Amino acid sequence: MLITVYHGVDVGTAKDKGAMHFDALPSCGEEVEIDRKAYVVGRVWHLPSARFAGAKLAILINEAVDEAIMSRTPALASA
Repeated sequence: MLITVYHGVDVGTAKDKGAMHFDALPSCGEEVEIDRKAYVVGRVWHLPSARFAGAKLAILINEAVDEAIMSRTPALASA
């Protein structure tokens, strides 16, 4: 599933990391791995644009996770 990923504290100041493919939609609080770094999903929302091709969902990743506490089966993303 194609999802737009934003990195930052809030949506207004977050940087767009691009659209990435996920096996399933991550939920708030879930750990995800992007570019071999671990993050926690802070927000998930729908992008309702029906007129344009591309991702219809977005996530905000807002904090890195220490590798030592990352779960064994994180959600993986590929660009």
